[in-house]
Amino acid sequence: MIEIREVEPADHQALIELNNAAVPAVNPHDAASFAQLIEWCEKAWVAVDEHGGIGGLLVTMAPGAAYTSRNYGWLNERYDNFGYVDRIIAAPTHRRMGIAGKLYERFADHARAQGWDRLTCEVNVEPPNPQSVAFHEASGWSGIEDVEHEPGYTVRFFQKPL
Repeated sequence: MIEIREVEPADHQALIELNNAAVPAVNPHDAASFAQLIEWCEKAWVAVDEHGGIGGLLVTMAPGAAYTSRNYGWLNERYDNFGYVDRIIAAPTHRRMGIAGKLYERFADHARAQGWDRLTCEVNVEPPNPQSVAFHEASGWSGIEDVEHEPGYTVRFFQKPL
């Protein structure tokens, strides 16, 4: 059984470790930068198993947030009615348990309540993250555009209409 709840300060250290184990699919964080990310975000949810183990993390942004990510900025320049997935991470010990889908369901429900018309995210294609690309495509997300930010770093932007 998996519970999805909002991130609490007591979760931060375990979530920083989960996040940093997922680099380069996400950027690394220390305590200060993670706290800032959580302050900027619209919602941050954690998936917790019946034993209290961390199974996953989802951090989202609303349109017009103060967040300075270039990926978020690219979307914010093009859309005004969207929810942005900054990061979604399933713990290696909890993969293939439907956690990402449950986290995305929670975000979609929240986004609809906000009146947003789409969810957005990006996935690395260089360095490659084929599992995430395949997951998003199989879950009904469609590619918007590939953007090379610098040599060796290209992302594919995705959207999912609500």
